[in-house]
Amino acid sequence: MNNHLKLPTSLDDVALPDKLPPMVLIAFTRPELLKEVLNGISQQTLLPPKIISFVDGARKEDDELLIGQCISLLEDFSELVPVEIIARDHNLGCDKNIILGLTEIFSAHDAVVYLEEDTVPNQYFYDRISRLLEAYRDYKQVCSVSGYATLPAGCDTQIHTDFLVSNRVFSWGFGTWCDRWQELNLSQSSQYNPFGNFYQIPATSQTKMTMINQFWLEKNKQTDWVITFTVAALYHQKVHIIPTNSLTYNIGFGHPEAKTYKGKEPTWANAKYKAHFCPNSLPSSLELLDKLKKPLTDTDLVDYLLQQKGLWLSPSAFLYLLQKSSSFTGMAMLFKLFITRLPLMLKRWRSGLPT
Repeated sequence: MNNHLKLPTSLDDVALPDKLPPMVLIAFTRPELLKEVLNGISQQTLLPPKIISFVDGARKEDDELLIGQCISLLEDFSELVPVEIIARDHNLGCDKNIILGLTEIFSAHDAVVYLEEDTVPNQYFYDRISRLLEAYRDYKQVCSVSGYATLPAGCDTQIHTDFLVSNRVFSWGFGTWCDRWQELNLSQSSQYNPFGNFYQIPATSQTKMTMINQFWLEKNKQTDWVITFTVAALYHQKVHIIPTNSLTYNIGFGHPEAKTYKGKEPTWANAKYKAHFCPNSLPSSLELLDKLKKPLTDTDLVDYLLQQKGLWLSPSAFLYLLQKSSSFTGMAMLFKLFITRLPLMLKRWRSGLPT
């Protein structure tokens, strides 16, 4: 942390940079959602100087019409804000398209504001993220700034400002800097976990969700750039600035073209959204709330793992967590988890799947 710098306390007092950051907008096969996002951008109190939109290539023939509709919407929108459209000539996949896109952007820009085609911003989003990028530019411990909020239960009583420090990246409308992106180097592998395995990720009330997400990515051999970003930032002891209420609203749930959230909207997803929220007050330090930085006890961690349907422990995961257990109760719970979920692991092993 830069101890010689004085943290700002009011975002309104942070001057906008002479050169505003471009807005990166990811689009693919959901033109009806993109139309709503573009409408949200048009209503910003501060318009971005430029939008750079990465549009992935078609996976199948039916995609081509939808992609064409997205490109037409972006071309029409360029009458209000200049739009550079980078249309991939073949399908890269969501994660590769985004990681490659941001890496390309940072060859020419030192900061960006990021949105996807299912994330509608409120009118203050671009102004607030741009000011946050300026406010924390020289605080290298801060890895990203976000317009989206979700927190573990019990945090509200500890929060006295409009923004707080987080250990998780929230990509539903965020900003980051070139040097932070390059330091984390997300392009080095498809699902990089510098801790080694999911069970070695430090568990708190906030990062326990990252542990579970990483478990499923490892076992299903899938990728998710946001989880990779979160884990890499955690490993490098970075933090993130997030609002207490959301400036963005996700409209992508249940869409037939959705990649991650195919079901109905969960109650937590947009619970913190406020259409007219213009946050100002900033945290007085870069320390996490006590609720967020306190490690889970061994019993709390195993209890959380037991709640995860379909989760199992490999022998190496079991032995690692057993060595970390500090109570007889925690050890007993861990044995229960390992034994009761053993059939799941054996079934996968017999099928030749990762265990």
